[in-house]
Amino acid sequence: MRSLFSKVFLAHLLTLLIALVTVSLLLSTSFDRLYMGMASRDLAARANIMAEQLAPFIRDPARVEEFEDLRKLLEASSHMEISIVPLRTGGRRIGEPPSQVRVGTTTVCPGTVTPCGKNMLAAAALLPGREGLLVVKASMATAVETTTKQLRRQVLYAGLVAVALSLLVALGLSERISGPLRRMRRLAGRMAEGDFSQRLEMKPVDEVGALAASFDSLADSLRNTLGELQEEQARLRGILSSVAEGIIAVDAEGRVSLINPQAAALLQIRNLSAVGSSIDELPLPANVVQQFGQCLLTNEMCSVEFALAQPQRYLVLQVAPVQQGGGSERWGAVAVLRDVTEARRLEQMRRRFISDASHEIRTPLTAIGGFASAIADGTAETEDERTRSASRIVREVGRLNRLVNDLLDLSRIESGAEKLDLEEVDLSDIIRGTVEGLESEIRERGISVEMELSADLPRVQADPDRVYQVLVNLVSNALRFNRPEGRITISARRVDGFVRVAVSDTGSGIAADQIPQIWERFYRAEASRDRQAGGTGLGLAIVRSIVELHGGSVAAESEVDKGSTFSFTLPINAESHHEQDE
Repeated sequence: MRSLFSKVFLAHLLTLLIALVTVSLLLSTSFDRLYMGMASRDLAARANIMAEQLAPFIRDPARVEEFEDLRKLLEASSHMEISIVPLRTGGRRIGEPPSQVRVGTTTVCPGTVTPCGKNMLAAAALLPGREGLLVVKASMATAVETTTKQLRRQVLYAGLVAVALSLLVALGLSERISGPLRRMRRLAGRMAEGDFSQRLEMKPVDEVGALAASFDSLADSLRNTLGELQEEQARLRGILSSVAEGIIAVDAEGRVSLINPQAAALLQIRNLSAVGSSIDELPLPANVVQQFGQCLLTNEMCSVEFALAQPQRYLVLQVAPVQQGGGSERWGAVAVLRDVTEARRLEQMRRRFISDASHEIRTPLTAIGGFASAIADGTAETEDERTRSASRIVREVGRLNRLVNDLLDLSRIESGAEKLDLEEVDLSDIIRGTVEGLESEIRERGISVEMELSADLPRVQADPDRVYQVLVNLVSNALRFNRPEGRITISARRVDGFVRVAVSDTGSGIAADQIPQIWERFYRAEASRDRQAGGTGLGLAIVRSIVELHGGSVAAESEVDKGSTFSFTLPINAESHHEQDE
């Protein structure tokens, strides 16, 4: 492909050559005519002069030899041929003048076939007395042709100099035109690569300068526009990365054009690998992919709930069509992916709580109703039977009362209605008080209790009554689920900025897969044994709620047939966790 520089340069060169050839031809023709006229007028003047000089010799026959000598002398000195043509009868003809020569005219006789000879110029003058014509012939090579050739050489040399100068001018002009255009092309290439920092910086003195100024203005406009687009894109990416839901966008052909990190995390895919792929290549169930196709086909919103395994999650997908500019042309579809696993878990917990609470309340009510009926209808005939029935009623009422109180207590703590009465407490004193309060039950079950309390145990900011409730629940569980003549170990020590209290037993232990659920309400690792022991299934849930309200945490470790360890931590400075109490 020829460059603009070569095209402009060749055009200028061709124009100059045409102009030079035309001027040379015109000058050559004009000078030929000019010199031909001058030579003709000079030859005619010489012919008239010679006619006056030779006339006396022609009239006198005695002077014929003298005439011939003079004619030859004139021919030799002027390099011309002289001829005499008589006009009267009996006159002498001297020489062979051309027949086409007339008086008062000058004739050019070119070619070798003419009477004049090759490239000859002839002129005729009338002799005095009208006795004849004097015809003079001169060679053009000695006058006109020599001068014309010199003139042509000078024109050629001047033309070559003009061509050389014109070439320099053409080079400069071509560079002036094509140079900025080449710079524009390089700048356009850099702009295509995203570099908008370069400028032409030319003064708009002509069309090229005006074009360069417009190009610089275009670069500024593109840089500002691209910057705004990049800022808007970064803002959009930030928004899409910040939303809690996963977002997937597909075009009209079903190819993924956008997927945010939340959606990639939920589907366990990499963002970059998903973009550009078809929607059916994502790890989605077939019915979910069908929802995308249905939305693109019907241009209507679709929704579906599905589950993914490993890890098990429940997801809800809502697909809505996207139209360009609000018009009828469809661009694609956008889907919002929400993780409803926690909602489903809470729903299951709510249902289980209602079922467990109903069951826990129905069991003592059934027992109360049965023993009351026995007393009322006389089934308990003896006083001893009536006394036992009344005792069972009292015990079941107490159990029911504890259940209701635990439910109310747990509800107040979890709703935030329960306020802690914080003060500096010595956990060693609370631990000893808990053991003393359960001493009769400890002796009854034959359990030995060991306390491993650090001597430099720091005081903590806590509600002593709630901490005592936590310890009573943990120690009571250790008593109920311990083996006969087992052992309970209560330890307390400082760990970083917390005090860790642990209660260990030597009971039957808990399976590893059940440990994450033991802190939930009404969950029993050994349901029948717990119910027989009089538990409500809310103790550990209350423990966790109280400890977390203090800003601490709970943990459990267990090994089947070897025992369990339940622990909790309390911050040494807990004021920052309870600004709502101030």
